[in-house]
Amino acid sequence: MSEILAPLGGISDLAAALNTGADAVYLGLMKFSARKNAENFSVEDLKTVCVECHRRGVRVYAALNTLVYDSELPDYAECVRRAAECGVDGLIIQDLGAAKLAKQVCPELPRHASTQMSLNSLAGVKAAGELGFCRAVVGRELSREEIRHIADNSDIELEVFVHGALCVSISGQCYMSSIFGGRSGNRGLCAQPCRLDFSCGERHNVISLKDSSLIPHLPELEEMGISSLKIEGRMKRPEYIACAVDSCYKSLHGGNYDYDRLAGVFSRSGLTDEYYTGQMRDMQGIRSREDVENSAKALNGIKALYKSELPRFSADIHTVLRSGQPITACGKCGDITAEVSGEIPQPAQNAPLTAESVCGRMAKLGGTQFYAGKVTAEVDEGLNLPASALNSLRRELVSALDGALLAENTPHYGVKNIAPAECHSRSRNPLEWRCEVYSAEQLEQALRLPFSLIYAPMRLLNAETPGKDRIAVMPPFVLADCEDEVRQRLSELRKAGFTRGMAQTMGHALLLREEGFTLHGGHRMNVINSRSAEVCADFGFEDVTLSFEGTATHLAQIDSPIPTGIIAYGRLPLMIMRRCPVSGGKPCGRVSPLECSGAPCGKFIIDRRGNEMPVLCGGNSVEVLNPDRLIMSDRGQALRQFDFAVLKFTDERELKPVLDMYLNNGKPSGALTRGLYFRGAE
Repeated sequence: MSEILAPLGGISDLAAALNTGADAVYLGLMKFSARKNAENFSVEDLKTVCVECHRRGVRVYAALNTLVYDSELPDYAECVRRAAECGVDGLIIQDLGAAKLAKQVCPELPRHASTQMSLNSLAGVKAAGELGFCRAVVGRELSREEIRHIADNSDIELEVFVHGALCVSISGQCYMSSIFGGRSGNRGLCAQPCRLDFSCGERHNVISLKDSSLIPHLPELEEMGISSLKIEGRMKRPEYIACAVDSCYKSLHGGNYDYDRLAGVFSRSGLTDEYYTGQMRDMQGIRSREDVENSAKALNGIKALYKSELPRFSADIHTVLRSGQPITACGKCGDITAEVSGEIPQPAQNAPLTAESVCGRMAKLGGTQFYAGKVTAEVDEGLNLPASALNSLRRELVSALDGALLAENTPHYGVKNIAPAECHSRSRNPLEWRCEVYSAEQLEQALRLPFSLIYAPMRLLNAETPGKDRIAVMPPFVLADCEDEVRQRLSELRKAGFTRGMAQTMGHALLLREEGFTLHGGHRMNVINSRSAEVCADFGFEDVTLSFEGTATHLAQIDSPIPTGIIAYGRLPLMIMRRCPVSGGKPCGRVSPLECSGAPCGKFIIDRRGNEMPVLCGGNSVEVLNPDRLIMSDRGQALRQFDFAVLKFTDERELKPVLDMYLNNGKPSGALTRGLYFRGAE
């Protein structure tokens, strides 16, 4: 049966998860957790959680799922070591380099690919498997058909979010919090700016979504073969966790759960399942005063759900009383057995013990994780023991079974000392200028300019396109609903003479590599340390554009075996999403993502100060852009620390003036941003 995976924000949440039926829990340590503002867990607390969970057969996963700077890698390795020594059952990881380091520290410790890796396609999940992940947490934006397709064709376990808050952006691809406020969601400090009032026309709160709930669909997800049903909520209170786990448990076991209470405990204008059903229309939601009032009412009585121990294991018990011999009891739970002995029974003065009376006493397992299975006894005639002696024997047997279960369920790993990272003595080449275009007009201009490489959407390309040796083919970002068509189109373009491809995800990289393209990595790969660059090189990348969430100084210090570059110009992306804030639901859908114009649709979402953020349509996804352009033309010293710089064009009509400004170190004027290259993000 699929596991119910519960969140733990702190040690006080543990009983709420365990006593309502969670099969596994996930939690963050004090460092490298994507929920840094949760209480999180010290090493001592983690040991406690592992013991309490493993004695109940419950698994523990540690979320070490932020992007990691080079300077933090030794601390990350130490966190992996501590987690392994505590006996966690797996690590949830986003950062490619951190995953590589975790394998080096503890090769046996299972690694789960975080949803922050933007796993929205079969190719992405297969790439995660190739990188050594044993489980992939797929995107919350996938439909039932897309999840089923991945489940039917992948070789690693899948984990699906089934209840909790929804990010409107595809996970791992939201930079709004870092660009606007210097707090990176990829580093665990998202300030949730999407919950503010962004408007489009007369519509408000257009990028704030209701909470998701797929709990009615759990039997279907189990039938698909989904390994883990995940509840979001490490920032929520214990009552929320208890109610969500209890609802999942009842749904999965064929019972009825209280939907109104579940929605009342916490929601934003109700709950939604419209990503899963493919509707994506009625999904907007805010935390209203009515929602807060409903929560106060719904919380009443929920503590009763988790005040008592949940019986999890059937225990067969056989007790033997022989004259002149200590009483013995043997317990069996599946393959786990334990045997204890107690006092020597005495001759009965009046009412001797019977097999029935002994069984009745030994079957009283209330308040433990056991319930009575087959309870039998062999009792010689005319013997007696005090009730206290039988009770003590039963408690000792429960303790012995408990210890055997703990030993059985606690993993033991070998931990290695890590040698210093390999130093890559690679000289910098003179700075190359590359560009990214979104329209046919921009591509035509770019081909006339001295760009060494042009990243162009595949929808713009065909056999007649000139300059094939200078063009890197860009697949649509979301592959979930068009992967087969993309593969076919890539095959056609490869046969037409295109040889280079630009990958924004590992799913892109796998498809492009399988079709014979040279790989160039985009900034959405979120490469921010040297080991991540090494992973890209090992996978076959020729070069990679680094994440713009690092400072220029930090990024320049990345020791990469392959050339690295940065975004030097353009409207930085704030987020990319499947649900269009302009249309109030799905992207336009007028054409496929392979044919969509991809140009700005002329629409904006507007913040409370009146700033207009352009919306870029990609057919099956929508990108929201920063209102101010990143301009670094007068910061040549910073740019020359890299092998190449990318000028990202979206709504520009003329490309040459921009390139000239950079070639001449021109001083910009008007509204602009330097991004995070000098101020950084937490």
